[in-house]
Amino acid sequence: MPLRRHALALLFALATSTTASAAIQVAPAAPLSADAQRLVDSVAEAIVQSDRGDALGAMIVFERVLADPALSQVPADARQDAWVAAGMTALKSGQNADAERYLRTALAARADDPRAIYLLARLQVQQQQPRDAALNLARSLQLTDRFNSEIKSDLIGYLLHQLKDDPTTRRTLLQALFDRQWQDNGMEPARLWRSLATLQADAGEQDRLAATVARIDDPSQLIALRSDKRFDRVVDRGNARFDPVLSARRYTDALRVAALLRPEEGMLPVRMADTLLMTGDDAAVIAMTDSIAASVQAQDTTAPRTYDGADDLAWLLYSRARAQRRLGDMDAALATQAQALRFHDSDAPNTVQYLVLAGWQMSLQRPQQALDTLAVLPAELGYWEFGRQWLRLTVFRQLNDRTQGDAARDWLLGHPDEAELVLVDVLLEDNRMDDAAARLIAQLRSPEERGDALVLLQDYRTVPSLPGDAVRDQRWRQLKQRADVRAAVQAVGRIERIDLFGSDPTR
Repeated sequence: MPLRRHALALLFALATSTTASAAIQVAPAAPLSADAQRLVDSVAEAIVQSDRGDALGAMIVFERVLADPALSQVPADARQDAWVAAGMTALKSGQNADAERYLRTALAARADDPRAIYLLARLQVQQQQPRDAALNLARSLQLTDRFNSEIKSDLIGYLLHQLKDDPTTRRTLLQALFDRQWQDNGMEPARLWRSLATLQADAGEQDRLAATVARIDDPSQLIALRSDKRFDRVVDRGNARFDPVLSARRYTDALRVAALLRPEEGMLPVRMADTLLMTGDDAAVIAMTDSIAASVQAQDTTAPRTYDGADDLAWLLYSRARAQRRLGDMDAALATQAQALRFHDSDAPNTVQYLVLAGWQMSLQRPQQALDTLAVLPAELGYWEFGRQWLRLTVFRQLNDRTQGDAARDWLLGHPDEAELVLVDVLLEDNRMDDAAARLIAQLRSPEERGDALVLLQDYRTVPSLPGDAVRDQRWRQLKQRADVRAAVQAVGRIERIDLFGSDPTR
């Protein structure tokens, strides 16, 4: 059929775009002047051109069309669509200055266009303007839910991390996601809702708090809620609704159903394996990953390891390795974890899986093996650099290399924001018990860090420590019993016996 008959219908037919093209509605076709029709056809052609991979060529067309004096003859709605399409294509092609110019023009004409607002938010993420990005993302959500499927948890996590000193903006973004019923690949993002509940409690938004808590049924997040006195008015610890063990069973059942309904969603089995490990059902994790492990074992070692979904397979193998370790078969666990290294969604090494293997080698007091594993990783690890430095600290201590061990420790202590997950362990490694207690008490007093600190402090089921972790784990137990730590806990929360495994099964 002639392109002219479908020009406006094609305007946002970029199904492969990483932005919100498929969600955008365009104005209905209407009789146009010859010049206006020519421009509308050119825009449609540019979109098809971009869809075929020639975004730069499409931008040349957009620039010519949007500078044409005849553009004033195009109806306002179609003109608005053209500005947004140009901004989207510029964003795809990495022409950020042009993208901003086109999107700002669209917003000058129609300030409440959710498409332009959403795309501007994505651009501001690239421009490292997290506050503006978060506010615009929230504003787009307040206007429409069309972009829900485009918004990924990694993006939200990045924005929240960057805005950790801006609770008001974080609360605005999380509330917008909550109000739009946003889900993370079809599952309630319970950790985000717990973050929202924390911000609401601190801001005195009691009227909204109960509604937020009602959508949290993840066992880990329920542990955080019931251990934190800020939530005592909305969390009945005697009610089965807030029992973490019963929640783990409910959560596993929900994941099973979701996996049957959406077998293409690879993260669902990963979450189910995590929950089974939490309940101690290691045999079930082995059973659910037997076929995967057999398939991986049968593969030629030269078979492709990088493809969409490979990360999910790596995480399942990691869960299997954890189950094998807890069942006492450490050799099998190491072999499984070595297989997990082979799979990744990108061409770069699977950083997390390498760190896990190196960590187990350290825990088994095999420091040279751990260093050999770390040597495969690239020089720049970004967020995960703290993991490498933590392992270097412990490994070089095992090798009695004080110089390199102290250098790793100094890096960790000098980067408290990046290394916040391991700072207490760094101090325990050096047997600086007073400093470790001070750090833990500071976490308990911090409105933002308190929840995670209380989760770690609960009394869980445990398995024996590996030799490289035994001394540090014993110091952790001593730290929990200190009077100053217990007093700090009592002031803001409580420690309970939980019949589940925590994130660190030896503690």
